[in-house]
Amino acid sequence: MSLTYRIASEPRSFKLAFLDEVSVNIKEINAEILDSVSKYAGKAVLGYTKKGRAVTFEELARNGITSDLPLDGSEVTKVLTFDFREEKMFVMDNQSVIPLSRLKLTIAYRASEGAPEVPGEEKPLDPEDDDYTADVFVKLKEA
Repeated sequence: MSLTYRIASEPRSFKLAFLDEVSVNIKEINAEILDSVSKYAGKAVLGYTKKGRAVTFEELARNGITSDLPLDGSEVTKVLTFDFREEKMFVMDNQSVIPLSRLKLTIAYRASEGAPEVPGEEKPLDPEDDDYTADVFVKLKEA
């Protein structure tokens, strides 16, 4: 009998960068996102696509799930840096949408025993609504 593993991800930190000449209330935006993380963990919403679809930490964290993650339950921390396509990813500030240009996200990954997630639970994304990432760079965080 073989065991199946699920990779759990936990947001550790994030840093947002906005398009040039955009005035933002970074303290308010950070507080709102941190409050959401404390309530919903990886399911917390980080931003929105142009069509208004919520993008969660969990969705972005999938970029760091690779075959080299250990299955013994030990923790691995990775830093993911996302460059977003212009005017494709937004955050909210007092009911205004502000374009996000870059995100640096630190995520902890850990394998846990259990059934894999059932495919087909989530609706497939409209390709037009899923092209917000221009580039993503992933590296292990040094201890």
